[in-house]
Amino acid sequence: MEESYGKAYLPLLKILNRYPSLKFVLHYSGNLLSWLEKRHPESFEMIQALVRAERVEILSGGFYEPILSVIPERDRVLQIKELSGYIKKHLGYSPKGMWLAERVWEPHMPKHISFAGIDYVPVDDYHFKLSGLEEGDLLGYYVTEEEGHKLSVFPGSERLRYYIPFKNIDVIFSYFREIYMRGGSPLLTMADDGEKFGVWPETYTHCYENGWLERFFNALIENSDWIETTTFSEYYSKFQPIGRVYLPTASYREMGEWVLPPERALDYEHILTEMQKLIGDKAKSLLRGGIWRSFFVKYPESNHIQKRMFQISKKVHNAIGKSKIKSQKSKETADSLLHELWRGQCNDAYWHGIFGGLYLPHLRSSLYRHLLRAECIAEGMLHEKLTVEQSDFDCDGFEDITISTGDITFTITEQGGSMTELSLKKKGINLFDILTRRPEAYHSKITQASAAHSGETKTIHEQFIVKETDITDYMVYDNYRRASLLDHFLPLNTVLDDMMRSEYEELSDFIEGIYSFKKFKKGNTITVALLREGLVSGNSLKVEKTLRLIEPLKLGIHYQINGIFSGLFAIEFNISFLGSPYPSIIVNDKKIPIRGKGTHKGTKEFSIKDEFLNLRVGYNFDEEIDLWHYPVETISLSEKGVERIYQGTAFLFVKKCDFSDEKRLGFTIEFSHDS
Repeated sequence: MEESYGKAYLPLLKILNRYPSLKFVLHYSGNLLSWLEKRHPESFEMIQALVRAERVEILSGGFYEPILSVIPERDRVLQIKELSGYIKKHLGYSPKGMWLAERVWEPHMPKHISFAGIDYVPVDDYHFKLSGLEEGDLLGYYVTEEEGHKLSVFPGSERLRYYIPFKNIDVIFSYFREIYMRGGSPLLTMADDGEKFGVWPETYTHCYENGWLERFFNALIENSDWIETTTFSEYYSKFQPIGRVYLPTASYREMGEWVLPPERALDYEHILTEMQKLIGDKAKSLLRGGIWRSFFVKYPESNHIQKRMFQISKKVHNAIGKSKIKSQKSKETADSLLHELWRGQCNDAYWHGIFGGLYLPHLRSSLYRHLLRAECIAEGMLHEKLTVEQSDFDCDGFEDITISTGDITFTITEQGGSMTELSLKKKGINLFDILTRRPEAYHSKITQASAAHSGETKTIHEQFIVKETDITDYMVYDNYRRASLLDHFLPLNTVLDDMMRSEYEELSDFIEGIYSFKKFKKGNTITVALLREGLVSGNSLKVEKTLRLIEPLKLGIHYQINGIFSGLFAIEFNISFLGSPYPSIIVNDKKIPIRGKGTHKGTKEFSIKDEFLNLRVGYNFDEEIDLWHYPVETISLSEKGVERIYQGTAFLFVKKCDFSDEKRLGFTIEFSHDS
């Protein structure tokens, strides 16, 4: 944050102050504004001065920069109002416009945005082109509506997004001149990340040390006889809309490519290139990618967080609704609870494009931390000691059970009879927050990439740098979603490296097979039984596993297997302590880094200890097993290049089996930590 402040936020404000005749529009997310207020009040004073001089308009938005269309409706309106109120209180400005995070637009949105007191938003010109309009039609703003609730929309120029600050200034002004020659009072809107002015690779040197921004602003002043800078508010008050428009579901064009499955994304890129040879940039508006919501299909881990967020939002608003908010203290408690929920709606970790996003464990764990805190506080206000919800909560077609009691929340799904979440609410950690290793479209480019570049400053979309020379050795993909309590039936000759590289033979159909549920509740104790009959090497086999909370922080798991099987039976758990590589595995009196790989024969107990969290997770088995473990590492793209990221560790509890009747296996998982 300090680096971004020093490289972009502060120098941009300083250079704006040096050009009093130019006008700008700024948007800061609520969490960034809060950080600036506490850490750098001098920046607040600079923004206030710019607002008072009517040189800068401040845009509102969702306080914690959510994708508005995929959070609960009441949270959409409340988050916008919260940021508008904050801006009014601290900057002395009442926003009438807002920034739409990632420009993710859906046709129903004007209703909720107008409810929040907003009159206009900028989106991309791509949205308009998808509705049939052309570039020459987009030199102003349009009106749209939902159920009669109006909203004005300004088209942000994709061309200017790629031009500023990367192209030669003469090229940009040639385009400006082309637009000016059309006559009238045409408006061009450039709306994009502030971080591209200093934080994106090489842009600090380009914009400030080499003086690109200064030259650009000087050129605007030198050509002020035919170019005028303005704000949305000023233009909106002076000019009528061009017309009415209904925009389709869309984000910026690149997002539609990123959300596609890898093979289709490569097809999209190839077809677009070929079409551009024939008809130029018009091809971009004729070839559509996917929609933002499809990230929930592409990444089940993202879908899980989003659906849990909906569960917790219901609890939060239910708790606030049932509590009697009369005193200032109770109001502060309700506000604090809402902010914990809203922090868990911040968009970055719900998707992945050209930045790390979902692939970054610290972003995912941050969402869980705030959501689990909100869940814990809401359950306390509702006096809920045990809640059991059985439904297809994540809307994937498979039944789930979510159990929340005391400090623990865990989720079980009938697919694979697996656990997809095991959270400790007071610690704010989901121990099963791990990402599946899966192909991405850009993986096909890695072997052709080079760390060398031409020296020319490029947009983030044009750079492709590989940070490790042997990174392709780690390009391994999983055949199933990485959950926990997964059941493997394997040949006797299977070894750890086979599992690590996904080169093993699965003898059964249990990994993603459907288990049936039975649940039993006695007082505050809940037991869940998972049953499935399937085939292992052609033989019929029945697996029954039961989960029971023995104590508030102790989970008992028991297996009973009936049938015929000879080989290795392995139970898989995938565990992550905030994606940190520093916790230790303690087994057979040895202390091993969690990021290491290894096998340990004849083990009856082991534990994982994290000193940062002051947390110990202990496993105790009824009989000896062989413990296998290996790191789960993904290959992903960030603004600094393609990199290997440690997501967590896979643990396999392996038992050599040779039976024709019944096999039993049991173990407990116990958590200990300071409250």
